[in-house]
Amino acid sequence: MKNLMFWAAALLLLSCADNGRQFAYTGRTDVDAILLSSQAAGLIDSLPAREGQAVRKGEVLARINTERLRAQAQAQSAQLAQLELRRDTAEAQLEQAQAQVRQAQARLELAQETLARTESLLTEGGATRQRRDELATQLTVEQANLAALRSNQTALESGYKLIGAQEQELRAGMQLTGISIRDAELHSPIDGVVLNTFRHEGELAAVGTPLLEVADLSTLRVEVYVPLAKLGALEIGGEAQVSAEGVPGILKGTVSWIASEAEFTPKTILTQETRTTLVYRVRILVANPDGILKVGMPLDVRF
Repeated sequence: MKNLMFWAAALLLLSCADNGRQFAYTGRTDVDAILLSSQAAGLIDSLPAREGQAVRKGEVLARINTERLRAQAQAQSAQLAQLELRRDTAEAQLEQAQAQVRQAQARLELAQETLARTESLLTEGGATRQRRDELATQLTVEQANLAALRSNQTALESGYKLIGAQEQELRAGMQLTGISIRDAELHSPIDGVVLNTFRHEGELAAVGTPLLEVADLSTLRVEVYVPLAKLGALEIGGEAQVSAEGVPGILKGTVSWIASEAEFTPKTILTQETRTTLVYRVRILVANPDGILKVGMPLDVRF
């Protein structure tokens, strides 16, 4: 046992030694997880996805009960059918009223012309005053009739516009209902793996309730803390050699980010420098197409 500890300590010192070009640090794998929350309120009908399950983009991961929403959609469809019938009736009545106004306008113009000719003939002795008075009375009647028909047309136009506004409002409500029904199905936004599920079938979910968490594990990241003395050897896009216990071979990583501000080494991070050394956080991306690396796995990184 003592020999084993001796060789382990020796290997650690060798890995931490700076040979002028290469040095090693230890970090843990991490990934940007996507938290998927319910966009609809109701009972959870199904959660087909399970933790650790691979999912494809667009795959249904959860379903919220839509019975109430579908009943609402049916009621709205019935209301729309009634409104469309009322609109068609109102449109026919309006067209009829417009035709009546045109006819009344024509009769009024004819009465005006007839009265004007009769008055001209009256001065020449070709018409009687009685005839002129009859035509004047007829003109007054035609004017009143036209005014009444125009008032009726205005009322029908207002009713027709009101039905159109009600129909437009109802269609907007139906669209919202359709969106709610669509949102009752939660789809995976990526190709990835389900990391965590937070609810179960039969539970009540509100809008915004977290249901599960997915992540793309094809590329993981690991963050290490590098002292200033070693920072000059690093650059964005530079290569790194990554190894892990139980994982055969050396994996390739790429430096994706280097902090611009120094900090004290966190106590939970393993480095080759003392705890009081100011270090810079460096992020490395590691390809993981076969899924051999797991989130939270310790990795040794050499630059």
